Amino acid sequence: MDRDFELQQLWLADRHIDRAEQIVADQELELGRLRLKGYDTGLAERTLEVFRDNLRTMCEHRDLIVRIIQQIDRGLA
Repeated sequence: MDRDFELQQLWLADRHIDRAEQIVADQELELGRLRLKGYDTGLAERTLEVFRDNLRTMCEHRDLIVRIIQQIDRGLA
């Protein structure tokens, strides 16, 4: 395995996570605005859950990349 490649993947994963965290925060604000106006929030709540699920998956992927880098550093990969 190529450590430099994995480091690039880690950098990219971090950028994606940063963006996903912003998307979740934006959706949380929008959900709050909808609630204040008394609108039905069902779809906004489901959308937020999808965004959160995607963020969790991205974090799991990042953790995998970190483990691969650790294995490379120990000479195991």
